[in-house]
Amino acid sequence: RLATQAALSGDTEALVQACALDPLTAAVLTLAEIREMAAALLDAERAWLPQFEGRNVRPTPFISIPADVQRAPVPVDPALAIMARLGKLAG
Repeated sequence: RLATQAALSGDTEALVQACALDPLTAAVLTLAEIREMAAALLDAERAWLPQFEGRNVRPTPFISIPADVQRAPVPVDPALAIMARLGKLAG
Protein backbone atom coordinates (compact mmCIF):
# COMPACT_ATOMS: atom_id res chain seq x y z
CA ARG A 1 0.00 0.00 0.00
CA LEU A 2 2.82 2.43 0.85
CA ALA A 3 4.64 1.67 -2.39
CA THR A 4 1.45 2.42 -4.33
CA GLN A 5 0.91 5.60 -2.34
CA ALA A 6 4.48 6.70 -3.07
CA ALA A 7 4.14 5.88 -6.77
CA LEU A 8 0.88 7.80 -7.13
CA SER A 9 1.76 10.82 -5.00
CA GLY A 10 5.52 11.18 -5.43
CA ASP A 11 5.91 11.08 -1.64
CA THR A 12 9.56 10.24 -0.96
CA GLU A 13 8.93 9.40 2.71
CA ALA A 14 6.30 6.84 1.69
CA LEU A 15 8.92 5.39 -0.67
CA VAL A 16 11.45 5.04 2.16
CA GLN A 17 8.84 3.56 4.50
CA ALA A 18 7.76 1.02 1.88
CA CYS A 19 11.37 -0.07 1.44
CA ALA A 20 11.84 -0.29 5.22
CA LEU A 21 8.77 -2.51 5.60
CA ASP A 22 10.04 -5.04 3.08
CA PRO A 23 11.10 -8.04 5.22
CA LEU A 24 14.05 -9.01 3.03
CA THR A 25 15.40 -5.46 2.94
CA ALA A 26 14.95 -5.00 6.69
CA ALA A 27 16.72 -8.31 7.32
CA VAL A 28 19.99 -7.11 5.85
CA LEU A 29 20.00 -3.29 6.03
CA THR A 30 19.72 -0.75 8.83
CA LEU A 31 17.19 2.09 8.60
CA ALA A 32 19.97 4.48 7.59
CA GLU A 33 21.13 2.10 4.85
CA ILE A 34 17.54 1.67 3.62
CA ARG A 35 17.18 5.45 3.38
CA GLU A 36 20.45 5.68 1.41
CA MET A 37 19.33 2.84 -0.87
CA ALA A 38 15.96 4.50 -1.56
CA ALA A 39 17.72 7.77 -2.42
CA ALA A 40 20.13 5.97 -4.78
CA LEU A 41 17.29 4.06 -6.46
CA LEU A 42 15.28 7.24 -6.92
CA ASP A 43 18.28 9.03 -8.44
CA ALA A 44 19.03 6.10 -10.77
CA GLU A 45 15.42 5.78 -12.02
CA ARG A 46 14.37 9.44 -11.92
CA ALA A 47 13.91 9.66 -15.71
CA TRP A 48 11.06 7.12 -15.46
CA LEU A 49 9.48 8.56 -12.32
CA PRO A 50 8.13 12.02 -13.22
CA GLN A 51 5.97 12.16 -10.09
CA PHE A 52 9.18 12.54 -8.04
CA GLU A 53 10.51 15.47 -10.11
CA GLY A 54 12.13 18.03 -7.84
CA ARG A 55 11.75 15.76 -4.81
CA ASN A 56 14.53 13.98 -2.98
CA VAL A 57 14.72 11.58 -0.07
CA ARG A 58 15.22 13.73 3.00
CA PRO A 59 18.62 13.04 4.53
CA THR A 60 18.49 11.85 8.10
CA PRO A 61 22.04 12.13 9.40
CA PHE A 62 21.19 10.51 12.72
CA ILE A 63 18.76 7.71 13.47
CA SER A 64 18.58 7.08 17.21
CA ILE A 65 18.60 3.45 18.29
CA PRO A 66 18.84 2.79 22.04
CA ALA A 67 22.08 1.12 23.13
CA ASP A 68 20.31 -1.91 24.64
CA VAL A 69 18.49 -2.81 21.41
CA GLN A 70 19.93 -5.82 19.62
CA ARG A 71 19.21 -6.88 16.07
CA ALA A 72 16.92 -9.89 15.92
CA PRO A 73 18.33 -12.91 14.11
CA VAL A 74 16.51 -12.92 10.78
CA PRO A 75 17.37 -15.32 7.96
CA VAL A 76 18.16 -13.71 4.64
CA ASP A 77 15.88 -16.20 2.89
CA PRO A 78 12.46 -16.63 4.57
CA ALA A 79 11.87 -19.87 2.64
CA LEU A 80 14.88 -21.43 4.39
CA ALA A 81 13.53 -20.28 7.75
CA ILE A 82 10.17 -21.89 7.02
CA MET A 83 11.84 -25.14 5.96
CA ALA A 84 13.98 -25.14 9.12
CA ARG A 85 10.92 -24.53 11.30
CA LEU A 86 8.92 -27.29 9.60
CA GLY A 87 11.90 -29.61 10.03
CA LYS A 88 11.93 -28.89 13.78
CA LEU A 89 8.19 -29.45 14.05
CA ALA A 90 8.37 -32.73 12.12
CA GLY A 91 11.39 -34.10 13.92
